[in-house]
Amino acid sequence: MTIVLIIVVIAAGILWIFPKVMKERIYKKMTEALANKEYEKLEEILDGFWCTFSYKPYNREFMRLTAYTMQGDKKKIEAQFDSMFQKLRMSTKQKLPLAKRAFYFYLETSQFEKAHDMLTLCKEDPNENELYVMQMMYDILAEKKSNHIQEIKTSLDQLKKQKEALNKESNRVKIGVYEYLIGLQYHYLQNKKTSRSYLESALNHCRHTPYEPMIQELLKS
Repeated sequence: MTIVLIIVVIAAGILWIFPKVMKERIYKKMTEALANKEYEKLEEILDGFWCTFSYKPYNREFMRLTAYTMQGDKKKIEAQFDSMFQKLRMSTKQKLPLAKRAFYFYLETSQFEKAHDMLTLCKEDPNENELYVMQMMYDILAEKKSNHIQEIKTSLDQLKKQKEALNKESNRVKIGVYEYLIGLQYHYLQNKKTSRSYLESALNHCRHTPYEPMIQELLKS
């Protein structure tokens, strides 16, 4: 092997390894900034040369969306959804998780027309169970239907039977969301006593979540 060929092989190896190393380093910096809630620092990383070099626009902007979500900044979240859908070229595989996040955001902020648009996009998803849950939530929150009480009660009972169901935060919040959806449907049916019973329990389980102010508002009515 000649000296020139050796140099070429070494250079090729460096060019192959270097981007991978940088990508890992940038990812570590981003996740550390996110974990430490250093949002300005994260913005600097996302807009920096090495992140732009290492990551595609979709990945960078999805990370930015996550940061806005953690901050609870609804204006920035909505603007980010608009920007990503309008400016980014996305595959179906990329578009679906973004549409799902947007769907739940628009439901929580009572932007039901936009939520319907996202639901339509998600109909390309082969996961029929997840799509069914989204349709059910749209029925209850947007169309104010009350025909899902029994099936949600069944899901709630099954979840409560799990070992230490309330000790795991994700399960506790899920229980609260089920209770909220049941209470909301009873509210539509003018069954105030049963509605309040579920909503008060839901409020306890959904503290510090986007559902808390929605439940509080409903309990005042």
